[in-house]
Amino acid sequence: MKTELDIYNYQKWFLENFQYRDRLLTLTVEEMLSKEEQLREPKRYLVVFSFTVMFQVYDECDHRNDFHADRQKGVLAKYNASRLLEHARSDTIIFDTAVGSLEHWSLMTTNEFVHVLTNEPPKVINVT
Repeated sequence: MKTELDIYNYQKWFLENFQYRDRLLTLTVEEMLSKEEQLREPKRYLVVFSFTVMFQVYDECDHRNDFHADRQKGVLAKYNASRLLEHARSDTIIFDTAVGSLEHWSLMTTNEFVHVLTNEPPKVINVT
């Protein structure tokens, strides 16, 4: 999914805030500024998942080598296939109770990777 977040590499973004309630997952992502850039306001975006069925947060370093396998390009992207989807399908009842088809999305930031199973694509809102 091509978004405004792709103006920079994922390492230029950090997760400022993370809120979850009643399947609504809202992530606030902020641009990291260098010392020379700190005279201006950083870019800030909300990434909103309106129907979150499952989510996991990992440290950037806590992934196996195949993290990007079957993942589309971008700071925020969808997986065509993933071990998380397979786990949810075979080891939980999530697929039995979820409405619609579930997709695996992830948001990459400099310190955290947020994985989300949802039945709706996320929305990216500029709140700078």
